[in-house]
Order: sequence, then C-alpha cells, then structure tokens
Amino acid sequence: MSFIAYKVWQPSQAQYEDYRALLCLVIQQNDLKEKDQIFKEMAKVQKHSYPDYALHKPAFKERFAQKVFSQFQDLKRAEQQQARKSLTVCENLLLW
Repeated sequence: MSFIAYKVWQPSQAQYEDYRALLCLVIQQNDLKEKDQIFKEMAKVQKHSYPDYALHKPAFKERFAQKVFSQFQDLKRAEQQQARKSLTVCENLLLW
C-alpha cells in the first residue's frame, strides 16, 4: 500500500521533466523570487500551454512543483544565479 501512495505522490520522469522545464522558464524572470509567485506563474504557464480545445489539460500539481523547487533551493547560490540566466544550464543543474 505504501508503494502505491509513493507512486501517486512522486512525479514520473516525464512529469518531473515538465515541471523542471516550467520552473526553469519561470525563474528566468528576475522579478520572481518568492516560492508562491513562482508556483503561481508555473501554473499560469502550464494552463496556457494547452489549446482551449484540448481534451485533456493536466492539472497543476503543486507537490511536483515543490519537488523541483526544493532541488533548485538546494543548489549553491552561484548555481541558482546561473540557472536564472540560462534555460539549458538550469535544466542541466536540475537533472533528476
């Protein structure tokens, strides 16, 4: 039973990559520093990434965003600054 709960709460590799890309895109905006601001912007970007006629629009899962954001916070200050300047660097620093 605990394994099933773990799988529900942990993002798959593809989901992790999606949330990593969202975070990396959003943190390029220097005015976004607070976690709540970043999550709000990530949810907005995700919502607008799918056309209105799409049959399946995945819901924003804050727990997945939190996992990626935690890894970002664990980076050294210099690495965080590098991640904020380059999408590629950001994604490489947050490899799972």
